[in-house]
Amino acid sequence: MKRIKYFIFLSFLFLAQLLEAQVAIGKWRDHLPYYHAISVTAMENEIITATEFSLFSYNRSTGELSKFSKIQGLSDTRISFAKYSPESKVLLVAYNNGNLDLIQNNQVFNLSDIYRAAIPGQKRINNSFFIDNLAYLSCEFGIVVLDMIKREFKDTYYIGENGSAMPIYEITIEGSTLWAATENGLYTADKDDPLLVDYSHWSKITNIPGASGRFDAVVTINNKIIANKTNTLNAIDTVYLLDNSVWSFFTHNDGKINSLYSGNNALTINGNGKILIYDESLNFITEINQYEWGTPDPRHSIIDEPGTLWIADNTNGLINTSNFVSFDYLSPEGPYTENVFAMSHRDNTLFVSGGGLTGIWGNTWKNGEIFSFSNGSWKNQIIWDVSDIINIASFPGHPEHLFAATWGFGVLEISDLELLNSFMPSNSSLQAIQSNPNVVRTCGLLFDDYQNLWVTNSSVINPVSLKNPSGQWKSFHFNGLISNKIIGPLYETRNRDKWITIPLESKLFVFNDMQTPEIESDDLFRLISVLDQEGRNFNKIMCLIQDQDGTIWLGTDLGPLVIYNPDDILYGGEASAQRIKIPRNDGSGLADYLLSTEMVTSIVIDGANRKWIGTKKAGAFLFSQDGTVEIENFNKDNSPLPSNWITSIAIDEKTGEVFLGTDSGILSYRGEATTGSDEMIDVYVFPNPVRENYYGPITITGLVSGANVKITDISGNLIFETNALGGQAIWDGLTSYGKRASTGIYVVFISNEDGSKIFVTKILFIN
Repeated sequence: MKRIKYFIFLSFLFLAQLLEAQVAIGKWRDHLPYYHAISVTAMENEIITATEFSLFSYNRSTGELSKFSKIQGLSDTRISFAKYSPESKVLLVAYNNGNLDLIQNNQVFNLSDIYRAAIPGQKRINNSFFIDNLAYLSCEFGIVVLDMIKREFKDTYYIGENGSAMPIYEITIEGSTLWAATENGLYTADKDDPLLVDYSHWSKITNIPGASGRFDAVVTINNKIIANKTNTLNAIDTVYLLDNSVWSFFTHNDGKINSLYSGNNALTINGNGKILIYDESLNFITEINQYEWGTPDPRHSIIDEPGTLWIADNTNGLINTSNFVSFDYLSPEGPYTENVFAMSHRDNTLFVSGGGLTGIWGNTWKNGEIFSFSNGSWKNQIIWDVSDIINIASFPGHPEHLFAATWGFGVLEISDLELLNSFMPSNSSLQAIQSNPNVVRTCGLLFDDYQNLWVTNSSVINPVSLKNPSGQWKSFHFNGLISNKIIGPLYETRNRDKWITIPLESKLFVFNDMQTPEIESDDLFRLISVLDQEGRNFNKIMCLIQDQDGTIWLGTDLGPLVIYNPDDILYGGEASAQRIKIPRNDGSGLADYLLSTEMVTSIVIDGANRKWIGTKKAGAFLFSQDGTVEIENFNKDNSPLPSNWITSIAIDEKTGEVFLGTDSGILSYRGEATTGSDEMIDVYVFPNPVRENYYGPITITGLVSGANVKITDISGNLIFETNALGGQAIWDGLTSYGKRASTGIYVVFISNEDGSKIFVTKILFIN
């Protein structure tokens, strides 16, 4: 069964304009990493590079770079390779789960047969070899033959012992003999044998050293066979040559060899910091072991007809060279990795921390990753001698001046990508855990209105510290109520109460320093247990935020909870939380709790006070202000999201763009709601004029929150009316009768609720 996705492919060229322009309302754009290339292939005038999450192309004539992900029509993520067949003019994109896309004649054809098949074990497609219109697919279980023109699977060969499944890593042909590099040696068969489905028609090569070992690459050059044998004992792979029926040692690469390539009268051997290049007679040409900026990390390479070497480098992206001495770096911008633990949007900048924590708040030992996105450009910083950066706060008004919380390495201060300070017990009030004086676990970071930096500090006596604007530090004990506990994020409400999650104990800690942090005697604080209306507590509290009505929303392992009276908590108010009931509307009179089976990982509030909720297994949801109406649910199956595990959500309040972080990278979706303005002085309509070939949303933005918007024709006849979502209203270009508006000038009347603020503008509409 085939699923076809139609889109204008145009050799990827249109994608650059689409992605670099401001994303339209209701549209997506990707923010995926493009530095970790895994394969490269040449089309007629383009070089196509695969990363694990998407493809990108480089046009050799124009020099344009274009992205291609699920947004533009790919069916999946976790790509294993992409390879172009000049004979059939098909680009084959294979995935780790056995899914497969064929891109041909402006269409993406998805073949999900292997993915859906009841095959035990892994289904990864490791490689492909093209013979005419056939693709011989090397899979984790065997060999699958695909007719790429008919888009039909012809045969499956299980060539392991007694016809069992066996991983196949690469296939080549010499004469009429097929060669297969497998987990258990090299195998051969006659390509034209009609009984290749019978494992006994495949022969194992026994006269090569380590004949029963793992061979993960095999190619043909000038009627010779080159094969790579892996070595798990010393991690040094060995390349062997078959010439005139005799096997001999050819070379090794002082470590792992990632791939072999044979084509255009050349052989390349890629791996362990170098590329070895030979001519068609296997005379050594050169060794590439250094770029101008660093050491190669080649996963794959090809040489095109003009003789240019194209390298899929897993650290640097797509690299090319025509003289093997100077190198060009040719990858799109993006965050350096797919890692997303926490995101926030402030000062027109998206901040991403790429660390991580286990389910019991242990280290994941991810590199110290900080990514930021502003004005369409990404900046990346990796601090190699720290791990697990899990939160970032920027100094108010200065997005280049950052403080980063780490799970074990204290707090880092960074300015313009330069590490200024590393705050530890020796130079701050932060404390180390009792079992190790070198481990300082911090998580929550918050700048208050007085530019004091507040920090939560886990598993210590004084669990909260403050750094004032003059650089002095102070810690707080709070009568030991939360001493020696795992302390989560820190959030300040509109009345300056500060809320801290105690994530593994289903508790919250609330305190207020009464704007006198230097005086502890007037501080108010309270530790509360999180119980719902039925007295049930929750194993994990993942996140916390206050909405525009003042209600606190909590994300737990059993859905969201709300606390309706947070301002009273420090004064003895009721501390119980409520679960939101959703009527079934089936006549039973029963109701279910909102997302009661989902772990809520993130909650953010948009400009219209609606709730974006991220989950671990079900993707992202948009709910109405009170949470009772589901407006959107984006998941891997119905949207471009690469995964259903939402790790964090952030919103650009000015544009309404919603950034969705997953365990497989970041995508963003342009929402309808923005934060309302205090005054209507920056109101504008776009597009304006509305051209005859435009059928998207017409946006009126810069409004006061919830403004009423009326659109009339030039004679004053009302044709459309709505209320803004936050500071933005949307018109679909239709009249109240459901017809597209006629050509003309239309007047937009905007007013707030009491009519004290009014604005009038015009739209030129062309039909």
